[in-house]
Amino acid sequence: MGVQLEDGVTAPARVEDIQTGDDAIRFTMVLREGRNRQIRRMCEALGLTVIRLRRNRVGAIRLSGLKPGESRLLTASEIEALRQSASESKS
Repeated sequence: MGVQLEDGVTAPARVEDIQTGDDAIRFTMVLREGRNRQIRRMCEALGLTVIRLRRNRVGAIRLSGLKPGESRLLTASEIEALRQSASESKS
């Protein structure tokens, strides 16, 4: 089940690797859609305040090793995975 936001209910997200600390909760969230500020808005609807976000992956493309604002060329397999994903979403 998703979270009710102003612009409708979100697609269900998967939450894993939950770690609790003194005054913080750290977790991994996997989204199936990407609305504007979706994670912040979902957490706000649940009474949580987001302090920091880090994107690890976009589709099949892993972002590990990239600094904020940095870019790199896609590999042939990443390009193929994006093409595959795009053709599946059209069906």
